[in-house]
Amino acid sequence: MEFYLEACSDRKQVTEHLEELLLNFPEKSVMDCSVGTGFIMLDLIRDGHSIICADGSAAMLERFEINAAELGLDTKPIHLDWADLAGTFPDVFDLLICRGNSLVYANVWDNDNPVADAAAIVGHLKSMYGALKPGGFLYVDIPAHSDQSRPDGRIYHTPCEVRGWKVSVSETITLLADAGLRRWEVRMELDDEVFEFTRHSHVFDETRLRQALDHAGFTEVMPLEGNTLRDHYQVFTARKPFPNVMQRFAPAAQDSADPR
Repeated sequence: MEFYLEACSDRKQVTEHLEELLLNFPEKSVMDCSVGTGFIMLDLIRDGHSIICADGSAAMLERFEINAAELGLDTKPIHLDWADLAGTFPDVFDLLICRGNSLVYANVWDNDNPVADAAAIVGHLKSMYGALKPGGFLYVDIPAHSDQSRPDGRIYHTPCEVRGWKVSVSETITLLADAGLRRWEVRMELDDEVFEFTRHSHVFDETRLRQALDHAGFTEVMPLEGNTLRDHYQVFTARKPFPNVMQRFAPAAQDSADPR
């Protein structure tokens, strides 16, 4: 996964984008709840940003700790499922980051269960909502519309060198409409070795995301135009509203019947 991320992401662009995001939250409480192996986030922590890191995948976090140690960072991630965010950190964060196309893999990443129920995403968003302070922001990305014009249906990434290895990556994204799933197939060559893996995720477009965010209680849902970061990601922010403290002082609704 780390070789894939290095080969398929513009590390400089992603870093600058997230750096700009974090500069809007100085001395605020920030969590990346889908930190994975620490790609980009460990660089930002090394540069002085305070970020609490969590992920539901124990395998990812094992690699996170190795990467942190290699950078000389004493940063310990938290193994935490999204469903437990609100209970563990009620009303704590000013900014909650769920990136890397992670949301659509709710409950299916580790075991690649292609029949998992997409309704779980709403529950996870409610838990993220509960972990935010009133006025706090959620940063989340989902798949963009696939580009059907690509040759033979595959996405080919420019070959590059990663950690001394020659890396070539191609991938296919297939919509399984009847099952409500999206299949992601990756072929990666590291020098002369070939690695392949497949994962399934929920089909979750902008309309469904907006509906789910609204159902979870979020407001001010906005796309971040020009910040797709990857050619098949789209980024959104949403806000947990402040409570209307004056509402309890409002007069009770009057009976519509004429008292006369």
